[in-house]
Amino acid sequence: MSRKKNKTTVELQAAADHVDQEIARLQAEKKDLRKQINETARKERNAYLYFRGGELTQHLQDKAELLTDEDIKLFLNYVFSFSRTQKLVSDMLAIRRGEADGTVEELVQSAMSGYGRAPFRGNDVQTS
Repeated sequence: MSRKKNKTTVELQAAADHVDQEIARLQAEKKDLRKQINETARKERNAYLYFRGGELTQHLQDKAELLTDEDIKLFLNYVFSFSRTQKLVSDMLAIRRGEADGTVEELVQSAMSGYGRAPFRGNDVQTS
């Protein structure tokens, strides 16, 4: 039966140094991965914001530049102040969470056609 040879102090120190180097390499790799995660998350967030801003701009057509950020904020606050809008958004979220049946497209179509259009309360209302 052979006896296991004990490692010398030099061999043990070399093994410890190798482990330290591996730890440093893995920490550097982890740092790089975190950087990639942050960059990817930022790109995804920007794409999300650009898309939604583009959708709003599309409805404003070529006059979008005339409105300030404050104008857009006021407009969105106005639109989302209606209980019908809040209900629609709530129902859309329920569908996306799987808590309600149907599709968002069907829900929006129904809201647009079934209820009729809300009257505009502005200075273009005609009086007879």
